[in-house]
Formats: sequence, structure tokens, C-alpha cells
Amino acid sequence: MSTSVNLSQSMGYLDDFDQVRRVRAQVAEHLDQIAQILTQSESAGTQASGQLGLDRQINRVQTVSDHLKQGIFRLVVLGDLKRGKSTLINAILGERLLPSDVNPCTAILSVLKYGPQKRVTIHFRDDTPPQQIDVATFKWKYTIDPSEAKALQEKDEQAFPNVSHAVIEYPLPLLSKGIELVDTPGLNDTEARNELVLNYLNDCHAVLFVLNTTQPCTLDERRYLRNFLQNRGLTIFFLLNAWDKVQTSLLDPEDQEAVAEAETKLRQLFQTHLSPYCLVNGEDRYRDRVFETAALPALRSQLHDPKAPLDDTGIPAFLDALTQFLTRDRTHAELQYAVQQARSVAAHVHEAVERRIPLLDEDIDHLKDKVASVQTEFDQLAAVSTEFQAEIRKIRDREAQAITDSFHTYLLQLEKTFETDFVASQPDLEFLDFLNKQNRAQFHASFKRAFERYLTDKLADWEMQATQQLETAFAQVQAVADQYQATYTQVVDVINAKLLGRSYVASGHPYNATETWTDTVFEVLDAIPNSLNSVVGRLSPFWRRVLQAVFTSLCVTLVIQMVGLLFSTMALNVFLVIVAGAGLVAGQAEYVRQTFLTTTRQEFAKCLPQIAEEQRPTVYEAVLTCFNTYETEIIQRLNDDIQARQTELNHLVMQKGTQNIQLEQETERLRHLDQQMAEQVNQLTALLN
Repeated sequence: MSTSVNLSQSMGYLDDFDQVRRVRAQVAEHLDQIAQILTQSESAGTQASGQLGLDRQINRVQTVSDHLKQGIFRLVVLGDLKRGKSTLINAILGERLLPSDVNPCTAILSVLKYGPQKRVTIHFRDDTPPQQIDVATFKWKYTIDPSEAKALQEKDEQAFPNVSHAVIEYPLPLLSKGIELVDTPGLNDTEARNELVLNYLNDCHAVLFVLNTTQPCTLDERRYLRNFLQNRGLTIFFLLNAWDKVQTSLLDPEDQEAVAEAETKLRQLFQTHLSPYCLVNGEDRYRDRVFETAALPALRSQLHDPKAPLDDTGIPAFLDALTQFLTRDRTHAELQYAVQQARSVAAHVHEAVERRIPLLDEDIDHLKDKVASVQTEFDQLAAVSTEFQAEIRKIRDREAQAITDSFHTYLLQLEKTFETDFVASQPDLEFLDFLNKQNRAQFHASFKRAFERYLTDKLADWEMQATQQLETAFAQVQAVADQYQATYTQVVDVINAKLLGRSYVASGHPYNATETWTDTVFEVLDAIPNSLNSVVGRLSPFWRRVLQAVFTSLCVTLVIQMVGLLFSTMALNVFLVIVAGAGLVAGQAEYVRQTFLTTTRQEFAKCLPQIAEEQRPTVYEAVLTCFNTYETEIIQRLNDDIQARQTELNHLVMQKGTQNIQLEQETERLRHLDQQMAEQVNQLTALLN
């Protein structure tokens, strides 16, 4: 495979993505055929021995097929202002699609995707209809100067508050292979401003996090990684951009020893901060996830000569790793899941066929007696479902109270470490500005921003603790489910034995009742799209969404309530003391700083009990919602399984009571259905080998 040209022009890379698209399409086609076979069989069953109750199985394979047909590889590009995100995207695409000059920077989130014509569609937050504009207008209208962006960030404002995002369609080879790139504005660290980005993170295949060697691992970058990306199960590729500037920034760029020393120190710094995000199942994948790149030289080279080698820019090595992940690791897991679902559905059909055929030659009265004889067992299955539901609710209520109490306690204890935590996690505030009336408003805004950042950090720490508590709680739910599994399986065995007059084992298929329970119960935690999107943890995205109100409410309430009190109680006192006292400016600033932090802590402490108490119901309801969502889905699936078994028998009884069933013909039809399913699964398996 060539590594001398960019991704959009390298036939090797494009061939990899073409192959993936072909396999995806073939797997989706087989799943469609399975859905069609089952639909036709259920239709034919209405004129024969009755339906087998396969609606859920049809929906399962159709859903997986629809996902595969989308064929999207979504990559979210993150990084602070002026890290070279847009330049890097342009270098990968081999075209100057996004604005990447010295001054402009991206002001809104932009989704790059394939389209036959070059166009941009602006989407708004309100009811304003989407607006289509040309690419040139987009570059001119929706980019701003970095200084303006920083000023807006300090004031917690957005350049285009009414704009949600832009969709940029472009007829580029890479985008035509299903790649979507999400280019984000500079990092923010308040929940409300990150909501849209987080939504994309919950449904992306990988994150490209762009850093810059001239400002390595800033406080904002480390905070963002810790608050929003750590322990989320996200696959992150780190691009250490502007690596070429390590040499050019030295006093003597030709001093190879100095260059090597500077690069070594820089590598050590990055590895210290980034290693925790490069662990995959406990394995250190740092070499496969972190790349030293020079996006600007790469783009310049591409624009000058599309066939120019890019080896010195680090782009080819990164693209090799990204392509490996997307087309092999990621896709393999996705396709394996699809085949697993097909096997499970085929096994379910096989079991239903094996139950149906022995009952075909039963006379109607005898069959009714048999069906009536298993009603007690069906009641027992319903009881299992009810008891399992009660156990889920018991764990839910206990954990909701425990997590709510931990939240309450956590907030009340923030006062004890406030001064240390606040100073350690925030950039220095210009405290002398507090003494100047003209700068007082600016200082007020800076402090408000700093306090929001501190609060977001602390809430993120607690959220991580709460998520771990939830995961432990759901492990307990799984342990309870294991206990009920044995009972459920035993009852199903009794039903089959009574109906068939023998101990039932579905022959000729690697399937048992344990798998039935497992597929029915624990598939909920692995449901699409999360199971097809292994970069997303099973609980974290949902937990973050349901707790968003807590984060936002606390930030807004505490900041508004506390900042007003703080400035009104201490502003005049501090100013009078400084005016009356003698001393150096530095001493005055230190006095203001100490007094300000002490007063802040005191006012903070006054607010905390009220806020902690007010937010108790919100946290409690959030935990309930998390469990209720799981409970609703899981109990519905269990009840559907019970209902399907009863419906299967009722259909047979009804058909036997209204028409004569041709035994040989119906047996052949059902056997053929079973054979068709097995053939489809075998063909699917062969595609992956």
C-alpha cells in the first residue's frame, strides 16, 4: 500500500474502504433476505399451521441491515482554537475545503459528507428553515478571528447562537466511501455549549484530537480530556500537530543534538498526559494512537503537487492506523455483531420449527388439552418476569437513594477543599483588575467563567463516581438475572416436555434455553446503536444525558446566586482596605486574591446546602429514569417472548380448528424455512472468513 500520497488520492486506502462497503452491502443483503424469508413464511403460515410469532426476529435483522446500509464512518475532530484542525482535515482530503488561513477559525460545528454537488446547508436551533449557501459564502460568513473567538469564549457567548451546525457536501473520493468528518469549534468546558459535540461523540467511530507542539497539553485540553473523554470507551487518535515547528523554533535549527533533545522532552510530556487515553482492554496502544504530524506543510505540498510524498509530515502513518482501525478492527466487530444476530434469529426459528412439527399430526381436541396443560407453566413464566421486574425496582430504589445521598454529601464537602481546588484548576485571574473600576466588569466575567470551569470539573468527578456506582448496580441486576435464568429455563423445558411428550432439545442446532434468556435479557445493554458503536460505553452516554439538567442547573444557579452575593459583600471592603493601606502592588494583589478566595469559599458554603437539597429530586429522578428505561425494555422483551410462545400455540390450534393441515406439505415448508435460515447464516459466516 502506498504511503506517499494523501488518503483521498491513495488507491490503496480507497480500495480498503471499497472492500468494506462491498462486504457491508453483502451482509445487509443477506439480512434483508432473512427478513424477507421470515415475512413470507409468516404470511404462508396464515394459510397453513399458523404463524410462528417471528415479528421481533424480523425487526432485529432489519434494524441491523439498515444500520449497515448507512455505511458511515463518522470521525469527530476536536481541539482548541488554532490547533490546525481545519488544516489537518484539508490535508487528509487533499483539498482546501475548510478555511485554514493564518487568521480565521471555525465558528460553528460542521459535518463534512459526500454530495454530488458542492453546497452547504446551515441548520438552526429554532424553527428557522435550513438555509443553503455556497462553500465560498460559508467560508466568509462563518469563520471569525481567533481573538474574537477567545473574547466570546471569555464572555461565555457564541458567535452564532442561533446556528446549530452546518452540513458541507462535497464530491470528494474519500467522502464518497462513507467517511464523515465533524469539525468542531475550539474546546469549551460548560455542559450547555458542549451538548451538540457530545451528541456526535455518542455516535462516532473515532475521535481525532488535535494538539499543538507550540502549546502542548494546555490546562483546557487536559480538562476537556478528563471531563468529557476519559473512561468513555472512545477510540481517540491524537495528532500532535506542527511537529515541524519543534526544529524551526530552536535558536539553531541545524543543531541536531538540540533538536533531538527538544523532541524527546516533548514526547515525554505528551506521553505523560495522553497515555491514560490509549489503553485498550488494559493494553497500551500509545504507538497506534499518537502521531506527530505537520498538517500545514502537508496541505501546501498537496496543493502544489497532488502526488508529492508526505512521509515527513506524519500524515501517512496516521492514515494507516486510522484505516486499519476503521476497515478492520471496527468493521470486523460490526460485522461479527450482524452475523451473531442472524445466528440468534436462525436458532430461534429452528427451535420454533422443532416445536411445531411434532404437533402437526395432533388432533384438535388432544392439542387443546396439551395447550391447556401448559397454562400453569406460562403463568410461571409471567411470574418470573414480574419477580425479576420487582428485583430491578428494588435495586433501582436503593441505588437512586444511595447516589442521591452521595451527591448531596459531595456538594456539602466541596467547601473544605475549595481554595486548593479552585486555584489548582484555574488559570490565574488578574486580581489587580478588581481594584480598577473600569476593569471590574471584565474581572467579574473572568471570575464567572473560572467558577463555572471549577464547578464543571468537580461535577465531572462526581459524575464519574456515580457512573461507576451505576455500573456496579447493573452488574447486580445481571447477577439477579442469572438466578432467574435457571427458573425460566426449567419452566420452558417443562412446557416443551408436556407439549412434545418428551424432554425437548432442539436437535441439529447449537442453541439452548440459556442463550434464549441471554439474548432476550442482556441484549438490552448491547442494543443498536451502542453495540455497533463500541466506542460508546453502555451506560455513560445515557447517564450524561439524563444528568445534563443537574450540571446545567447547578452551574447557572450557583454562579448567578453566588457571584452577585460575592461582589456585593466584599467589593467595597477590599477596595477601601487597599486604598488605605500601604504596600507594593504585588502585595496588594496577593491580599485581594486571598481575601477574594476566602470570601468566595464563605459565600459558596452558604449556597451549597440549599442547592444540594434542591437538586436531590433531580438526581433521584435521573437514576430512576436510567433504571426505568432498562426495566421497560427488558420486561417488554421478556413478555414478548412469553406472548410469542403462547401465540405460536394459539395459531396452531386456530388453524387446526378451521382447516385441514397437509402434514407432509407443511412439514416440508417448515423444514425448508429452517434450511433457508441455515444457508443464509453459513453464507454470512463465509463472508467474514
